[in-house]
Amino acid sequence: MEPWIWIVAGIIVTVLEIIIPSFTIIWFGLAAIVVGLLSYIMRIESLAIQLALWAILSSTFTYGWFRFFRRETKTLSGHSKDAIIGKSGIIVKTDDSTFHGGIIRFPIAVLGSDEWAYISDDHLQIGDRGIIVDISGDKLVVKKG
Repeated sequence: MEPWIWIVAGIIVTVLEIIIPSFTIIWFGLAAIVVGLLSYIMRIESLAIQLALWAILSSTFTYGWFRFFRRETKTLSGHSKDAIIGKSGIIVKTDDSTFHGGIIRFPIAVLGSDEWAYISDDHLQIGDRGIIVDISGDKLVVKKG
C-alpha cells in the first residue's frame, strides 16, 4: 500500500478522536501515520509487513498509554475520584471512640448517597463543614473546611 494512504488514514482516524472521545483510537491513527512514514523512508511495499507493523505499533502505543501514562483515578465504585475530591458537606454524627469519624451529609448525592461514613485526622464536631480529600475503602477521608 502506498505510504500516503497510511498517513491520510492515520490523520482521519486521529481526528475521529474528537468525535469519539475515548482516547483509545488515537493510538491506531498515530500508528498508521508512523507506518506510512516508515514505509516511505524504508521503502516497505509489502502490505503484510505494513499491517503487521501497524498492529504491533497500535498495540504498543495503546499498552504504553494505559500502563505508563494514564493516571488511575477510578474508585472501586467506578466513579471518578477526581469528581468528588473537594466536595463539602456537614457533619451530622461523630464517633470518637476508636477513630475520628462519623457521618457526613451532602446537599447533593455523592457517589449515589447523600450520607457517608467518614474518617478524619481533624477533630470534627456536629455542624462542622467537612471537605473530601480522599477515599479509603468504604469511607471518605475528610478534613475540616
